[in-house]
Parts: sequence; structure tokens; C-alpha cells
Amino acid sequence: MFFQWGRCRTIVVMQLIEITDSAVWDAFVNGSEWGHPLQLWGWGETKRSGRWTPHRLALVEGDTWQGAAQVLEWRVPSLGRSFMYVPRGPVVEPGSEAARGLLEAVVTWAKGRRALYVRIEPAWTTDAPGGKRWRRSRHMVQMSATYTIDLTKSEDDLMAPMSHKHRQYIRKGERDGITVERVTGSELAAMYWMYAETAQRAHFGIHGQDYYERLARELGEHSYLYYAKHEDKPVAFLWLAAAGKTAYELYGGVNMAGQELKANYYLKWRAIMEMKAAGHALYDFNGRVTEGVAQFKAGFGADSMDWIGTWDYPLSRTLYAAWEGLWPVAKPVGRWLAKARQRPPRRKRRGV
Repeated sequence: MFFQWGRCRTIVVMQLIEITDSAVWDAFVNGSEWGHPLQLWGWGETKRSGRWTPHRLALVEGDTWQGAAQVLEWRVPSLGRSFMYVPRGPVVEPGSEAARGLLEAVVTWAKGRRALYVRIEPAWTTDAPGGKRWRRSRHMVQMSATYTIDLTKSEDDLMAPMSHKHRQYIRKGERDGITVERVTGSELAAMYWMYAETAQRAHFGIHGQDYYERLARELGEHSYLYYAKHEDKPVAFLWLAAAGKTAYELYGGVNMAGQELKANYYLKWRAIMEMKAAGHALYDFNGRVTEGVAQFKAGFGADSMDWIGTWDYPLSRTLYAAWEGLWPVAKPVGRWLAKARQRPPRRKRRGV
């Protein structure tokens, strides 16, 4: 697939190609200022368990990558159509000629696959996608309102705007002998039970344990799962993914013992320091969520950040409008089906 743009008297030829080498793909995502953990190869592979098919598309000029987008395709069997979703992408400078060219190329590619629409949710603060056909979506997948910390600041400068209570609880964690350890994907049992306990208290749903096992395996070195331990027992966890300049919170939880110890304060601060030491420039708390959660995150001295939100390019206006009306029903049904496939089959009872 080729695209041409005239500039003065020069014809610039760019080609959209599909990348099949995970190492090559992740190297670009990690090396780009606009790379994001949800654009990593492993994130796309994890989503296969939920009926998503990942496509890694790069816009190249000769041997030079101008931009890239990991596009997740979800088929609608009854319609014989699909929709395309780019989580926290594309990986390209917002507002640039490369961004315009990449988005045009992805839309053209999606038309060839009979997509209903293309949806993007980049971690951009400015420069929404241009063109009359792009519109702000009524439905979001990732939250646009979040908190972030500039990790290029010194530790003292990061501690200075923190609330008194947060500094107090961090010191308490040190006095109480809480330790923080990075663990591997083979040590997920404690994380899963703490997350299940947290979900029950806060009334939200979670995946089956095998989903998180797959996520840890697919993300590999980009997965950062930390346990806060007291007397050698896990009492809280925080799970991040990191790529390029961004460290991104995925999940977190705490059990009753951890709540009493305020272990999650010390844990999060240590994780922030670990991400700074690893060379990442931005710590993203991944959403403000509820008022209580927002206060907890903001207390770390974080800056309020608003990404540009969710944007759609309808490829069939009639079907797009119909599907958007069904989406609030179709989304939870799709999640239920995905989770049902992740559950282990029941053992058949043998007759006597």
C-alpha cells in the first residue's frame, strides 16, 4: 500500500507495511518519544484472549519509520464487519505530517478490511486528528483524565508537593519494616487474591487468573509487578508496564492487613522511584476514577493531566450510528464471553 504527498517539487512516497517481528516493533515503540506501553507487542498478544486480533502497522519512507500503530481488530460475526482500535496510539508526533499520513493510511487499510470505524486514544495533550470525518466518540475505553508525575525532577522536588499525610504514611511504611520486591509472572497467586479482594470491596470486575499470567508472560521485561511485604507476607501489590518515556499503572490492590499498615503509600512511592531510576520520564497513574482514588493519587504531588480523549473515524455512517447505540450492551457481553473462554472447563462427573 503506497501513499504520495506533493511537497514543493518533491514527491514523498510512503508505504504502510505490517510488521511481524516483535523485537523490531518493540524497539521502535521503546525508542520513540511517543511510544506507550499499550502499543507494545505483548499488550496486543494478551488481547488475543478477548477476540482481538492485533496488527502492527508502520508507515515507512524507504528504510525510515515515520510512525506506527498497533491496531486491535474486533470482528462482529453477525455483520461480517469489524472495528479497529488503537490503544494509546498511534506512535507518532501529534500534529505532524507523519501523523496525518499515518492516520490516512490506517483508515485506508481499515476500509479494505470492511471496518465500521477506526478508534484512537493517543496519550496526546494537543492536536486532535484533523479532517472532517474524525469525531469525538461518545464511548471511551481508556480514561482521558489522569494524573502524571514528571520523573525528570529530583527526588527532593518530587517529594516537595506531596501531601503531609502521604509523607507520613511513607515514613510509617519504612518504620514498620515493609519491604518492596519486584516479582515475576510465576508469582501471581498473591497478586490475584489481593486484586480479587480489592475488587470485591470496590465493586468492579476482574479477569480470570490465566489472563494476568498471560499478560506477565507477554510483556516480559516491560512488566513491573511489585509486592509490598510485611513479615515476609504480601500485603499490597502494584503492577506497571513501561516503554519509552512512560511508566503506566495497570493494576493495584491491597488486603486488609495492608490497609491497616498503609502499605500502598510506601509501595507506590518506591515504584515511582524505581521507574525514575529505570530512566522513564513520565509516570502515569492511569485515571482519576473515583473521588477517593483521585485524592490518593493526587496526594503524591501528581499533576492533573487530560489527554485528548477518544476519537472515531466512521467508515459507514449508518452502521457506525447503529453500532454506537448498541455498544453499551455489546461491550459487557463481549467481556463476559471473553472471560467465559478464560475459565477452565468443568470436570465431568463420573457415574458410579
